[in-house]
Parts: sequence; structure tokens; C-alpha cells
Amino acid sequence: MQITAALLIPALLIYLGIPTALFGILEYFLSRTESPWPGRVLPILSALCSVGGGLLLLFNLASQNLPAAFLSLAGSLLILNIPTLVFLLNIPTLVFLLIYRTTRKRFIEKKDLDKMNIQDL
Repeated sequence: MQITAALLIPALLIYLGIPTALFGILEYFLSRTESPWPGRVLPILSALCSVGGGLLLLFNLASQNLPAAFLSLAGSLLILNIPTLVFLLNIPTLVFLLIYRTTRKRFIEKKDLDKMNIQDL
């Protein structure tokens, strides 16, 4: 069965885009807390899941009983697809880190401004 780009794009949108958007909202609220650690939880978990998911996919392909001719072809395709796989699985991590950085930057600037106003009094 051939997986075409017409099927792959909606699947990525559903299985990667919608959860990332929903968890992105959660990340925004976690990043606004006083302590910086709650906002770091989702990027760390997302990175661990992407590494674990990528390793599972690689081990799954390696553990299949494939003919030797296909194995060499699959090995060369696998080497070419590893950077693509790492990039695709880390898109949510990058989104969460971007949300965390921008939210914490605003929070720290506001905190510094409040501190300066207290010192002026």
C-alpha cells in the first residue's frame, strides 16, 4: 500500500497539529506561573516522546524480517529519512519552547518593571 502526500498531510494535521495547539494553550498558562518549572514540563515531555517515538519506529523497521535486497534499500532510505523524522517529531517541542520563551520574556520584563517601580518609591 502506497502512502501518498494527500493522505499524509491531513494525518499529520490531525495527529500532530490539533494536540500541539491544545497543549500550546496549556503551555501558555503554565509559562505564566511564578515558578519557571511548570512551563518547562511540556517541552521536556515532548522532546522525550519524540526521541522515544523515533527510536520505536527505527527499531520496528530494523526488527522486521525483510529480504536482504530490501534491507539494503530500506537501510539507505532509513538513513535519508532520519533527519526528516527527527524534525517532524520535534515540531511540537519547538512550538512549546517558542511559547515558553515569549511568555517568560514578557513575564520577566513585567516583573523587572514592577521591581523598578518599587525601588522608585
